[in-house]
Order: sequence, then structure tokens, then C-alpha cells
Amino acid sequence: GSENQFFLELQVDEYDIARIKEGQQVLINMDSYKGQVFKGIVTRINPVMNERSKSFTVEADFITQPPLLYPFLTAEANIVIQIKENVLTIPRNYLVDDSFVWTAGKKKKKVTTGLKDYQKVEILDGLTPDDFILKPEQ
Repeated sequence: GSENQFFLELQVDEYDIARIKEGQQVLINMDSYKGQVFKGIVTRINPVMNERSKSFTVEADFITQPPLLYPFLTAEANIVIQIKENVLTIPRNYLVDDSFVWTAGKKKKKVTTGLKDYQKVEILDGLTPDDFILKPEQ
């Protein structure tokens, strides 16, 4: 390809590799473009595991690419494995010990979670859209 054509090499943990397929959408964040999300698509899955890191290399092409890129820049990528609509989500940093939230009145309440990404967590049970939750102190 052209010298402006970059692709991504993503390291996917062995725990997640079975859910990854060619053609899945990739959402890309880069330190050099803070606050911007770029889109990509999975193009190749290397079937050989790196035994040291227990991960697989997955290649993805940019669909929307930053205006200026350099080789070997680091990126964080989320591969979209499932899309759900009309679900209750909360910010991931509001979740305590993976299954609790703090409610108004400072009560710790158990919740059942579903899909997660780096920002949000799906709540399957334990909260309603009318519940008020507090951000835990760091």
C-alpha cells in the first residue's frame, strides 16, 4: 500500500480471542489524539499465541484515520463483539469491587453486570433508570 496506509497490531488476551472475528468494528483511542475516537475493522487474526504474554496478534485497518500518523505509535483499541440497544449502563468508574454501587444515602448495593467496555458497564439487575448513584471516592 501507500506510505500513508497504516494498520494496527492489537494484542488480544487468550481469554477474549474466541470472540474476535474478521470484519468486527474496532474503536481506537490514541495518546497523540486525546479525546478522539477513530474507527477500524479487524482484517486478520494470527492463530499462534505468544506464550510469554498469553496473547494473540490481531490486525486491523483504519476506517477513519488520524490526519498524521507515525510508525509504532501506541493505541488502545476496543473490538466491538456485540451491540445492544436500550440497556441501562453506568460509568465503569462508579462500579465498586466489580458488582456493587454506592446509592444516595451511602448504601452499598449489589448489581449484576453484563457487557463492559473501558467507559461503561451494562447493569442487568439491581438498579433502575430512576436510581441515583454516587461516584466512589478514589
